[in-house]
Amino acid sequence: MFDGVERRLGCKPKTILDPFVGTGSTLSFAKQHRISSVGVELTPLAVLISKVRLNPLEDVDIAVELAERIASLETQRQTHSFPDELVFWIGKKNALALASYLARIARLQDAKLKRWLFLAVSSALRPSSRWLVGSIKPQVDPERKPSTINRHFLRCARMLKRDCEAEWAEYCDTVETRIYRGNAQSLPLSNASVEAIITSPPYETMYDYFDVHRLSYLAFGWNCELQKQIGRSKHIERDGEGFEAPRHMVNWYRDEYRAEATLDGRALRAYFVSMRRHLMEARRVLRQNGVVAYAVANTFRNGRKFALALALSDAMRQAGFQQVELVRRENSHRRILPAGRDRQTGRFSSSAPDAGVEEYLIFARR
Repeated sequence: MFDGVERRLGCKPKTILDPFVGTGSTLSFAKQHRISSVGVELTPLAVLISKVRLNPLEDVDIAVELAERIASLETQRQTHSFPDELVFWIGKKNALALASYLARIARLQDAKLKRWLFLAVSSALRPSSRWLVGSIKPQVDPERKPSTINRHFLRCARMLKRDCEAEWAEYCDTVETRIYRGNAQSLPLSNASVEAIITSPPYETMYDYFDVHRLSYLAFGWNCELQKQIGRSKHIERDGEGFEAPRHMVNWYRDEYRAEATLDGRALRAYFVSMRRHLMEARRVLRQNGVVAYAVANTFRNGRKFALALALSDAMRQAGFQQVELVRRENSHRRILPAGRDRQTGRFSSSAPDAGVEEYLIFARR
């Protein structure tokens, strides 16, 4: 993607924006290649991961040693303030230990160290719970009991150390990287402030990341801003007044999904309304002659092509972008998505039934 952007710009961009930054892969690439970058992300956990990933600790061994001390201390707590749902998943003993961990970490003055330890705690929640192994959806394993959180906390801290050290070794420390928690439909950036946008936007009916990471949201008390999530597939009211589906989606919206009469129809409408808002914002913050690159994929539903890439290309033109190009991505070993989705676990899988994905890069210019 970056090579295509650089080729179209005729030079290396000074600043890259990823408006759906996720866990920060685009920004990490930029930091390794000495390019300033800015990311915007709606979900608190992804913001936490990105900030840990992109802001190296001076000495990560100190962080691991502190995690070991925290885990070794016996909790004296008899109460906690976690919701019953979290206690159901992780058990009362783990809830008390978790409350103790979070209180000790919260007292630290070093913001980077605090974030790093919070991320290690977050990573330890699911393996110490009753969550069905291998499932991204909240599913209880009836045969599984909560296991002691301290050993998972230590294991996650050591794994995080390994991953961070490998990535941080490639960074250029003088490059500016900014991460905002915000909404891609209302970007917290000035007009014409970036030379390039490189991203992979949410898919129509995407993973519900608030559900995928349910335990972390319960543990940290984070707000789930479901109404701002692009690609959500539930809790969508009827409201199709004035909506015109993209031409490649008209039959899906009107005939297959029966417009606002079904949740699928409402989800499709909500997705394109949100993406149109986002694309207007993307054009606003992009400098004249700046270039965007969006990684998207067409999927197949009931044997028919769901032409998302074509529909988003049209939406870009309608938003005022010029020279919109749709480039088929042939590198099978570097897929945006595996070939399909496993119906039981919700995970993408190359062996899933009815697999079918056509991957594209959409390039455009302001």
